[in-house]
Amino acid sequence: MKQSKKLTLMITAVTLSLTCFLPNAIAASEKSDSNKKRQPELVFPVISDVHIDNSSATDMDKFKTAMDQLNEAAPKQDAFVVVGDLTDYGYESEYDNFFSIYNEKKQDHAVSMFTMGNHDYWNGLSVQDAQKRFLEKTGMDSIYYHKRVKGYHFIALSPENGTTHGLYTVEQINWLGEKLKQAQTDKPGHPIFVFLHQHIKDTVYGSDDWGTQENVKLLYDTLKKYPQVITFSGHSHYPLEDPRSIHQKDFTSVGTSSVSYIELEKGKLQGIHPPGTRELSQGLVVEVYNNEVIINKHDFHQNKLTSKPWKVKYPANTRKFKYIENRDDKQPKFKQHDKLSIIEKESQLRSLTVQFPQAKDNLNVHSYRIKAKNLKTGEIDADFKAFSDFYLDPIPKTLKFPVEGLKPGTAYEIEVQAIDSFNNTSKKTLKAVGRTKAVELVSAAVNPSLVQHGETTSVNVKMKNYGTNKTEGKINLDTPNGWELEKNEITYELNGNQEKTLSVKATPNKELSGQFELTVTAYEQDQPIGSKKVQVFVDMLLGQSFDQLQSSLKPAVDENIPSSILGWTQTPPSGWNITNSSNMPQGTTEWQGWSFTTKDFWSKADGQNRGDFNLGQGVIAVADPDEWDDTGSPASTGLFDSTLTSPKIEVKGGQDLNLGFASHYKQEGAQTAEVTATFDNGEKQQVLIYNGNSASDNAGGHVLNKCEMKKIRVPDNAKTMQLNWRMYNAGNNWYWAVDDIRLDD
Repeated sequence: MKQSKKLTLMITAVTLSLTCFLPNAIAASEKSDSNKKRQPELVFPVISDVHIDNSSATDMDKFKTAMDQLNEAAPKQDAFVVVGDLTDYGYESEYDNFFSIYNEKKQDHAVSMFTMGNHDYWNGLSVQDAQKRFLEKTGMDSIYYHKRVKGYHFIALSPENGTTHGLYTVEQINWLGEKLKQAQTDKPGHPIFVFLHQHIKDTVYGSDDWGTQENVKLLYDTLKKYPQVITFSGHSHYPLEDPRSIHQKDFTSVGTSSVSYIELEKGKLQGIHPPGTRELSQGLVVEVYNNEVIINKHDFHQNKLTSKPWKVKYPANTRKFKYIENRDDKQPKFKQHDKLSIIEKESQLRSLTVQFPQAKDNLNVHSYRIKAKNLKTGEIDADFKAFSDFYLDPIPKTLKFPVEGLKPGTAYEIEVQAIDSFNNTSKKTLKAVGRTKAVELVSAAVNPSLVQHGETTSVNVKMKNYGTNKTEGKINLDTPNGWELEKNEITYELNGNQEKTLSVKATPNKELSGQFELTVTAYEQDQPIGSKKVQVFVDMLLGQSFDQLQSSLKPAVDENIPSSILGWTQTPPSGWNITNSSNMPQGTTEWQGWSFTTKDFWSKADGQNRGDFNLGQGVIAVADPDEWDDTGSPASTGLFDSTLTSPKIEVKGGQDLNLGFASHYKQEGAQTAEVTATFDNGEKQQVLIYNGNSASDNAGGHVLNKCEMKKIRVPDNAKTMQLNWRMYNAGNNWYWAVDDIRLDD
């Protein structure tokens, strides 16, 4: 029976009047509905990239935390899926550690499903043996398989070798097509869940760099026939906060992030591992209802949901897909009163520090483009992008960045523009003007750096004025007790564009012995402009801090570091040598064997604890296979093998010597580092060894920021000795840095 228009109006009026008296303007009927909790037909977590590593307990702790929180979030799981990289190297012990946690925490009634990742192949075994180990440890019937869970179809794929981009063979993809057809026939219109490690290229966030490449068209075309498919993939470690982590076109693709750590794309100021991302850990809980799939994004670091869940409606209709590639054309916006500030007290010779409030966006401000225009020449001297820190929780309200690569003594207009995840840019930009400093403390060094009782050394300080106006200032020197200085303070005058080196004599008294640190501080017009520390070794057989190489440092070649930053050289100190194996392929130029670098330059190449080498100051010696492999992937054809050798040292037969040096080392895989002493009589002693063995000096793990002290017994008939620091048997592994080498009796 049709309702009269009058009755309809009366009902509407009553409803509106009731609404006005309810809290938060929620109608009574809506409020009661919101209290009715729907029960899902199917619940399962999906995680990826756990990376259990023998050399660190951190990933085990993260995995335990993830399992506990997933059990809390989903106390009744029907399945549990891990889409690859259960381990870091596929070692038997890593699998055992993974399953010691998984078997303790898993829910007995949940169906366990695992796929292989590329790291699960990296154990030195053949492809077949690596797969055999995976099957034995996980209990899976095959590396790709099909299961039904509460009537829903789960299809798991695995790459068939350990290459980074993964290989899904034609045979496996044809098998997938058969299973998809079978699932469609069995439950028409219902979601079909497909799990694989590597993303399908050009789908979710990260798939452009980390997506599978071989047979990708066949794989995509096989899936596109079934719009109800939802794929889950990891590998890239890219964060769930970016809206592109879900993608819909012909079917739905979802990125799973990583339990181990978060990574991001290249080309931004903060690098691929910005500060704080090593601590982050994420995963998914999938809930299936009678008309939609809800995907909840969990942040295990904060024990909370990262953002609103993704909701996929079904029966699937590609014309109604919500998470399409061009879903957003709204520009991010700065508020009318937002301003860009230049922090004057942090201005440097070649950089300005800027601070500004975050822009707003309907989905996600992903990054900012920052440009610096030279007001004298009109040229753009710096142009880069920086992440908005969207992956942190809470997202900071203001951001502060250094604008580097500028010219000294120059006025700049800095401009900031906001960019969202879909490359929409803010119409309004923020602008401010600032000037870089003009006077530089270029270098400070002592010559010689090794003196005997009562000998004098020169402290040489190089200053430069990059400006056009004459300026003046002073240099203060501070020495430990027992040192006599020719002068404690030197004054200087510098004309425009003038460089000048000033020297002061320094002499230790005859009672001093050991390593000493002298501090040089420069001022312009009573304003401090820089400070440097120099090392002097007194009455020792060998002393080396590498700081005398400061004036030899060069700008980056392969690394994405501004050319104004001088930070590396492979020219060793006088008497020292670097020898690279003839079988070592060419990689990143800056790290082709042992290099000498500043900690700032090294950290700008990548983070990953490099900046934590607090014992290393000034110029340090670095062997870095990890960065070496980032240009051309040389580790795919050969191994890193480089030796740093000291000058010949006069010794006495039967003498006991003490070697000390600052060491900063990260262990991974089969990489090995050692210190050996070679004598003129042909004998060789191993002084120290780092490797994956628990009996080694590093107990198979990392040695971060440690002062190593080792004894050396000189053979009876030896007269000279050389020391060798060798890093070898390393692919895309970690690094070794040393500094302040001392040898004495």
